[in-house]
Amino acid sequence: MSLAKKIQLKDDEKIILVVQPYILTYVWKYVFGLAFLFVSSFFMFRLFFYGWWGKAVFWSGMFLGFYIIFRAWLMSHTNVLVVTSERVVDIHRLGWFDEIISSVSYMDIKDVAIRKKGIAQSLFNFGGIAIATKSEQFVLEILNISNPAKTQLFLSDISQQYKQDIKVANMQVIFNNFIKIIPDLTDGDLQEARRLIDEQIGSDVV
Repeated sequence: MSLAKKIQLKDDEKIILVVQPYILTYVWKYVFGLAFLFVSSFFMFRLFFYGWWGKAVFWSGMFLGFYIIFRAWLMSHTNVLVVTSERVVDIHRLGWFDEIISSVSYMDIKDVAIRKKGIAQSLFNFGGIAIATKSEQFVLEILNISNPAKTQLFLSDISQQYKQDIKVANMQVIFNNFIKIIPDLTDGDLQEARRLIDEQIGSDVV
């Protein structure tokens, strides 16, 4: 399934950024899987000498090696934070058939925080990001991403820009509706509207 279908992307919505976990956090799993493959291959002929149980040990080691490597690859590519033009979506895979998909609109974002824990995260500049909502009852979180401060700044900027665009769009709708009803207004209504506009312009100048 494509990422767009998984998060149910709208027709006018676009994916801007996909944030994946830092590869360093999965390196030890790849090394562990490769160790199984190496040891099994190194002792292959000796194991085959012992008959069926030796072959069973060999193929078990090979299976475990490939299993560990493939699972590490799957987890690193399916645990992602997706930033779209309208919201932020967190895809969190817990297991082969266990996945949680959560999203929050930019209008509901209250704060974006980062956390670095331990020497390794500080040294290699990776950590986690938590997105708190205005209700403070819901938090999106993705762990172990590279340069979390950069992602934090990007999310803060795009959230503020989205809110500003919505404000401008709402003002445009109000303006268009006002233009439509002008022919139906009386002279008194028009004078009152002009007075309010002049007051607003004067307050903006000050």
